Amino acid sequence: MDAWDLSASLVRLVILLGAMVGLPFLRRWVGGPLKAYLVAFGGLLFVSMAEAVQFWQLVVQTDYRPPGIAWDTLCTLSTGYVAILLGLLMWIRDLRRIRDELQRSNLTLQEAAATDFLTGLLSRRQASFLLDFETARARRSGRPLGFIMIDLDLFKQVNDTYGHLAGDAVLVHVGQLLKSRLRASDIVCRYGGEEFLVLLPDATYENTTDLANSLRKLLEESPTRYGDNEITIRASFGVAVSHIDGGVTAQDAITRADAALYAAKALGRNRVVSWEEIAPRTAAATVGKN
Repeated sequence: MDAWDLSASLVRLVILLGAMVGLPFLRRWVGGPLKAYLVAFGGLLFVSMAEAVQFWQLVVQTDYRPPGIAWDTLCTLSTGYVAILLGLLMWIRDLRRIRDELQRSNLTLQEAAATDFLTGLLSRRQASFLLDFETARARRSGRPLGFIMIDLDLFKQVNDTYGHLAGDAVLVHVGQLLKSRLRASDIVCRYGGEEFLVLLPDATYENTTDLANSLRKLLEESPTRYGDNEITIRASFGVAVSHIDGGVTAQDAITRADAALYAAKALGRNRVVSWEEIAPRTAAATVGKN
């Protein structure tokens, strides 16, 4: 190989290295699927595979080294390899980026499905999944579960007086107050409209009732600030504490707490009523109907 061939080959290598360095900038400038162009370009370069075979036969298998062929073929094949490799690496990188975006989207969708869009509390659907888990655990341990149903009193008047955005602000504020007073192991969800459900694992009648009274007082003493207005919040509470066994299901316990809530509404609102208080009257009414 003479000096001219060597110089030409070195120039090709310099151009190749420069192209490799400039590919990221070229990709941003082109804005198109450069990876596809690279793979196609590399494939075209491999059309010269006949020269590669000739290179192998003449340079590796014999001592004869014809001027210019070896370096030209080497540069051609190297460029093809690099072009295809870069194209494939770009595809792999894009696939990883798409996978990461899908994972983030799935997490976002799961979080959206698990939480109430307004209050940030658990959704009723997600709470039902957790309730199944807690029910199974309570059934194994034999420990009771506490249920508190909460309904904001005269909430329609808030919407009629201050507007629905003010009503939304009240719901958000109530959700924050409930979370601030509950344990990490407790479950609280927006059950529907202005109604909330609290589930207490390993509960007793006394601590469940005490917590309900504490929450009622907290809501009443913590008005919602909306613009220049302070909106007083009052709520009625229904409490039920039950052992979950073959005779009583979690839905039965929720129904009991709901019945106690309606009793609190009937007795004048802004109070706590437990199922244990109304159960004798409910049983008597049932017997009377029969």
